[in-house]
Amino acid sequence: MTKTRVRGVYKHKSGGYIARLRRKGVSLSRTFASLTSAERWITQTRIGLDDGDLLIRNGEAVSRHEAERQRRTDLNRNVDSLIKRLVDTGECRIKDNHRLTIQAELGSWFVEDLTRAECLEFLDSHTRGKASATFNRWRAALHRIMAFAIEVDWRQDNPVTGIKRRSERGNRRDRVITPIEEKALQGACDAHDDQLGLIFALCMATGARVSEITDLTWRDVDLVRGTLRLGEGATKNYEPRTLVVRGRALDRLKDFAKVVPIAKDAAVFFSGLGTRYDATKQFRKAADKIGDKATLHDCRHTWATRLARVPGMTITQLRDAGGWKSLAMVARYSHEMTDDLADKLELMLEINQ
Repeated sequence: MTKTRVRGVYKHKSGGYIARLRRKGVSLSRTFASLTSAERWITQTRIGLDDGDLLIRNGEAVSRHEAERQRRTDLNRNVDSLIKRLVDTGECRIKDNHRLTIQAELGSWFVEDLTRAECLEFLDSHTRGKASATFNRWRAALHRIMAFAIEVDWRQDNPVTGIKRRSERGNRRDRVITPIEEKALQGACDAHDDQLGLIFALCMATGARVSEITDLTWRDVDLVRGTLRLGEGATKNYEPRTLVVRGRALDRLKDFAKVVPIAKDAAVFFSGLGTRYDATKQFRKAADKIGDKATLHDCRHTWATRLARVPGMTITQLRDAGGWKSLAMVARYSHEMTDDLADKLELMLEINQ
């Protein structure tokens, strides 16, 4: 190699140029086709290292931003790793569909890079046009994950804190589906597709939340006993419970099991793309065809209203069967109970206020 007029740049016998620089015991070198390019690189690299704009990482001079990106990559501090670490603690308490969706869409993001704007954009994309309660549930899930990031020193603040919860006043929907309407909706769902027909029947028969049904795997289904097991990650209040299925709903479930492949960990309901079946969206399409404004959540209210009318039904039995966390949540059904049960409910609510 032959020296050139610029210190650290040498002409290679092959005709190219090699620029060499040594800093803090590390040798940096690059090969260039022209002398001008080699001179420019070595001059800019010297200045960048001297001014602190460049840092040496893995034998190369990189910008501070790139060095920080490499550092975080090496530490594997992205959202996916954070959630996995949270799950390992056994204190995740985030619904599976929320957790898996956040992992899928935000998993590759570095925890430190998530801003309030990105979090809000994510929340809006999943709750646009839906009830305030839905927004608040998604917000709570994301807030919990970012709070854990602070606990493990992966960031100093929670970007979700600046996003206000939405008022749920006036969102309560107390609509009861009549027997005639139920028959019409069942027909519309059956005509739409077999999965929706079964989902509607199960919601009406068990009073389960829509997500509790659509998150089922075949491992949760006991066709012999006629039960559906909801794990703590599948319920709204993170309390596991078992649903009892009887009558035509159970018959439908058994018939459905005969025509679909059953694997213990396979989802009972799925879309053609292998993703979670969007029952709320499909039900809306089916109901619109017959001009009905009912929602799948109305099935839960209808079920609870009917169950409250059963003689001898107690307040705690209704609460436990429906998976509600407090007696106050059962108050709306007190008018369907006998006068004696209603009086008991009001008394108990007064005591617990």
